[in-house]
This record gives sequence, C-alpha cells and structure tokens, in this order.
Amino acid sequence: MILTGTHLAEGIYDITFDWPVFFSQLFGFAVIVWFFAKYVVPPVKRIMNNAQDQIRRQLEESEAAAERLAAAKAAYDNAVAEAQAELERMREEARADAERIILQMREAAAAEVERVRKQGRDQILQYRRQMIRDLEADLAAAMLALTEEKVREQLGSPQQRADSIDKFLEDLEALANSGEARKQPQTERK
Repeated sequence: MILTGTHLAEGIYDITFDWPVFFSQLFGFAVIVWFFAKYVVPPVKRIMNNAQDQIRRQLEESEAAAERLAAAKAAYDNAVAEAQAELERMREEARADAERIILQMREAAAAEVERVRKQGRDQILQYRRQMIRDLEADLAAAMLALTEEKVREQLGSPQQRADSIDKFLEDLEALANSGEARKQPQTERK
C-alpha cells in the first residue's frame, strides 16, 4: 500500500486522504458542474420557464374560464329568472285569455240560447197561426157544411124556398135603402 497522503484512522478502517485524487475529482466535478451549467441548465431553465409560462397561462385561462363560468352562471341564473318571470307573465296572460274566452263563450252561449228561444217562440207563433188558420178553415168548412145542410132542410119545400127568396129580397132592399141614406148625409155635408 502506498501512502501519499495523510492518514486519518487506523484499525479496521484504514482511511487515508489522497490529495491528487481529491483535486482530480474536484476538477472533474467542476467540469461536470460547468458542463451542466453551460449546456444542461439553460435548456432545462428554458423548459422550466416554458412550463412555468404554460402553467401561468393555464392558471390565467383557468381564472378567465372561472370568471366566464361565473358570468355564464350569472347569465344562466338571470335567464332562468327572466324565463320564470316570462312564464309567470304568460300564465297570467293565458289565465286572462281563458277568462276572456270563457266570458265570450258565455256571451255567445247566452246569445245562442236567446236566438234559439226567439226562434222557438217564432216557430210556436207560426205553428199557432197555422193551427188557427187550419181551425178557421175547418170551422168554415164545418159551418159551410152545416149551413148547407140547414139550407137544404129549409129549402126542401117550395113554400120555404119562396119565403127565403122574399126574405133575401127584403134584405137587399133594406141594404139598398141604407146605402142611399148613407150617401145623402155625405152630400149634405159638402
């Protein structure tokens, strides 16, 4: 064993300090650090800065998205409130329209009932008039038949015929005299 450095401990553990190895390792470590600082750290920094920028942008986008979400939620809540108000307004209008339609239907039904009543009354009057005409015609026919029968009975003998003719002529003469009496007062008045 070659001892070129300081002896630190003896025994089971033989620890020695070798200065040329230490400096060579220190130089190698410095070269590795320089190499890392020169060629590895800048790209890693760039990558980290890009990642940080990307994370910052994502955070900003997330905050903007959260703000947009809050604005959209507020707009949604506002739209829901407006829709509720519009729905309530439409319900009120529908109720008013329904009440107006019911009122119009009642008025139309009342007018139709009155029209049907009037038509029924008119039809009843028409049936009554027709019935009166029919009854008058039937009565006139019955009276004519009865009168004809009585006249036949009365004119059955020649004496009765002569009496009827005399009575008819007297009625005509009375009628003619009463017509002259009517004309004379009218000429006196002029």
